Amino acid sequence: MSSIIYYLIFIFSGLIIGSFLNVLIYRLPLKISIAAPSSFCPECNLKIKFYDNIPVVSYLILKGRCRNCKTRISPRYPIVEALTAFFFALSYYFFGISFNLLLSVIFISGLITVSFTDIEHEIIPNVVVLPLSAIGLLINISVMPQIWWIILAFAFGSFLFMFIISMIYPKGMGMGDVKLSLMAGAYLTQKVIPGLFIGFFAGAIFGLAMIILKKKKIKQTIPFGPFISFGCIVALFFGDKIINWYLAYI
Repeated sequence: MSSIIYYLIFIFSGLIIGSFLNVLIYRLPLKISIAAPSSFCPECNLKIKFYDNIPVVSYLILKGRCRNCKTRISPRYPIVEALTAFFFALSYYFFGISFNLLLSVIFISGLITVSFTDIEHEIIPNVVVLPLSAIGLLINISVMPQIWWIILAFAFGSFLFMFIISMIYPKGMGMGDVKLSLMAGAYLTQKVIPGLFIGFFAGAIFGLAMIILKKKKIKQTIPFGPFISFGCIVALFFGDKIINWYLAYI
């Protein structure tokens, strides 16, 4: 019974945090304060009532439209809220009540924010990745002070690796992606290796598919942040198993 209660707590918390992440995703690229004004319709500027701002539920009740002007609301809002709730619950399933759980929910919140910001604006905000990188390093080093140098090595090694790639192929990799890799290394430590590999692989498959379907041209760029984030989430939950599987075959 207590386990069910914990799952409900993390699902509910994920919905609330997801709603806040939507605020960051919309406002940070537009340089609007995240503190004020309160939630409003970007089309008619009417303040959104609290009962129209319930995560996922309000979107379904309103059938995805503003109550006042009937403008369609982006499906990104319920998607972000539902994803955050799902991954918060999954974090509890994998890590229980622990420092790893704390790292997981902070890291996932950052990844969801930068992924959808990158999709919509092709921006990975420094104000998200740099402070969260510092927080990840501080938590990991506080928990495992005896290997502080290994933690720093994976974080800055990931940054350096992606920076070199961005220098070789500047049109395919931006500095936002490079800084995101720093955040990934800060939280994942050794698991960042399969995380980046999976991200590169997923991005390559998607890009090739878009070219084959003639949705993109070869020289066109795609937001790479979501693919790095996808690889990092897979590595967060399964990275150790992937590493052990690989080491068993070499």
